[in-house]
Amino acid sequence: MSIRVRPLLEADLEPLAVIDTAYAAAHSLPPAVSLATLRFFERSGHSFVAERVDDDGLARPTGYLSAQAIWTGDSPTVHALRLAVDDVAAAEARVALVRALVKSAYDAGVYQLLFRTPGTDESLRDALQAEGYLPDDHVTLELVLGSRASEWAERLRAR
Repeated sequence: MSIRVRPLLEADLEPLAVIDTAYAAAHSLPPAVSLATLRFFERSGHSFVAERVDDDGLARPTGYLSAQAIWTGDSPTVHALRLAVDDVAAAEARVALVRALVKSAYDAGVYQLLFRTPGTDESLRDALQAEGYLPDDHVTLELVLGSRASEWAERLRAR
């Protein structure tokens, strides 16, 4: 078995939704994969799917990374929003996706990357730190308005 990384496609919806649903449940997060999000991140140039290639030659998605470049008027920054992997080859897929993001940012001339991770995903933080990411002293505060607010508040209370 080996791992390869390729750009994310909207055709990946089914397998990535399964991976994302399990990841979201494990870390008390809302799901992040839908047809709309895949269509958006497919165009970002910084979103990828990790596939495990089994001995039979078939490639099966084993994880994904969604990220986008944001221009603030001063300099571009790549913001990574979710990296989720299944249990099969998780460590290899996680590292391959982190490295793919660094390479895509560098190739695009973007030299600052921000990665938002759930506090419960120590494996992802370890993989990021192994690639040179360092925690900063910022705290993320979130406010959700409108019809999504009650679901968001319930999720936070359940933690």
